[in-house]
Order: sequence, then C-alpha cells, then structure tokens
Amino acid sequence: MMYERDETKVVVGVDGSERNRAAIDYAVTSALATSRPLKLVGVVDVGVPDQPATAEVPGHEWVLLEDIRDQVVAEHPRLSVRTLVRFGHPVSALLASVGERDLLVVGKRGMGPARSMRIGTTALRLAARASSPLVVVPPWWRVGSHHSGAIVVGIDPAADEETALRMAFVEAARSGAPLRVVSAVDLRPMLVWDKVLGAPLYRQWEQRSMASLERLVGPFHDEFPGVAVTVVRDHGHAADVLTDYAGDPQLIVVGRDHHGGSSIGLGAVAREVLNVADVPVLVVPVARPKGLDGSASMSDSTATAAKSLREPAT
Repeated sequence: MMYERDETKVVVGVDGSERNRAAIDYAVTSALATSRPLKLVGVVDVGVPDQPATAEVPGHEWVLLEDIRDQVVAEHPRLSVRTLVRFGHPVSALLASVGERDLLVVGKRGMGPARSMRIGTTALRLAARASSPLVVVPPWWRVGSHHSGAIVVGIDPAADEETALRMAFVEAARSGAPLRVVSAVDLRPMLVWDKVLGAPLYRQWEQRSMASLERLVGPFHDEFPGVAVTVVRDHGHAADVLTDYAGDPQLIVVGRDHHGGSSIGLGAVAREVLNVADVPVLVVPVARPKGLDGSASMSDSTATAAKSLREPAT
C-alpha cells in the first residue's frame, strides 16, 4: 500500500540493533494512533551523497528493512508501511527522508561502541538540525510503558513557545493524558548578584513571568477543553526542574530554536533533558524572536530578568 508524497507520515531510522527496536515500536504506535503511514529508513554509510535505494543496494540493509516491514504488517495489516535505503551519513540521510510536517523517530543510542545511556551522536545532531518534530526513544521503552503518565512540556514564557505547547496539547488530547506545563528560573546567579536586592526584585519578576505563562496557556484551554492542565513555575536549573516534575511521564516535550528554515542549534536545556530523560523526548522546532538562543530555553538569564525588572510595570 503506497501513500502520496505530500502525505504526513511517521519516519523511523532503522539500524538493525536490538536497542533500535524501541524506536521502531514507538513509530508504529504513533503511526497507528495518528492514522499516518510509516516509513522505515535504513542508511548505508559509504561516504557518498544521499540517494534513493536501487537494485544495487547491499542485500543486508534491504533484507533487514523488508523483514521488519513484514513483521509490522503481519501485526498491523491496515497500517501502510514503506521501506527506503539511502547512502550517506546517517544524519543527512535521515534529514533528507523527512518533511517538515512529518514525525521523525530515532533511538537514543545506535550501534556505536559507546555503552553509555546518554544520547548518541546521531540522535543529538538530528535533534539540533531537524526541521520536523523529532522523538528520541530510549532503548528500554516498551509499548504500554508509562501509559498512564502525564505529558510534560517545558516552556520559557519569555520566548515564543506556542508551537511546542500546541504539540504537547495535541499529544495530551490524543492520549487522554494530563498535561503539565513546566517553567523554571535559576535563582543562583541572581542571588549571587545581590542577595538583598535580589529577593524583592525576583518576586516582582516572578509575578510578571507567571502572568505571561498563564496568558500563553490560556487560549489552549478553550481549544482543548478535555485536557487537564497543571501549570508549574519553580526555581532551579531548568532541565532539573523539568525532569523532577516529570515524575513518571509518557513523554517530555521541549522546544528547539529554528527560524526561517535554517537550523540554529540545540539549546543547553534541551540537550540535557535528552541526555538524562529515561522516557521519550519530543523535540519541536520553534521560531523564537531574534536574539533568543537555545541556551535560554526554559530558563531566563540574570541579565534578562534584571532588564525586565527595570522596566515600568504596565
């Protein structure tokens, strides 16, 4: 069963490792839940430009993908599944296989020699460059695991986070899960700056920040009335706060700077969440206002906070 070129789909990178099976299972589950076709992509890294598979594709990769496709179709006969083998570097090959409206799914670690459960180089580079939403799946994820957990999304109220927030609401509405909207500010730089002035200035800033957060979330209540939402504003390093409040979620959603079709890079918070999270992480390209870099995601710098405090209240 084929699908149209412009039809949105779920694309998953396949490398044949046992750890990659979790990414495939997640992609199958997502495709079924969203009624989208599934595309299994294998990459032959031979140092030549990306190109679609032909009859000359090495047999191992082709047989591997066809075997996986047959297994998926046998279990889910109504699911449209296509296979594709590309030559080239895994990052560029996978990026060439996905459209901006598609969902790209990759494993947290691939077949490399490193045994650490921190995110692998390929997944990290894809998270920094993909113009489409990307889910990074840890190898221990299984269908049904964390099914009753919440969707957790990290938000910086000083940035344009509507795209990431919308995707979090959509996932919560689709799965019936509660949604936790989490934002954080790290007090340590501010208190070191001036402990006496820092406390009252921080309280004033926090009131404005919480109001901005509520204004950002407010319109989605009417659009997604069935989603139970909790807004959390806390102190500390953003990645720590986000993972601490996650509890046992089924998905963590973070934004990644992306503007005008060019990739700007993965912020420090998103990178750390990808490294430490033991659940799937959805990275959403977000076009932020000029001047906001990835390191500011979910966390306001002392300079930004101080500047806002100097401005008169409206």
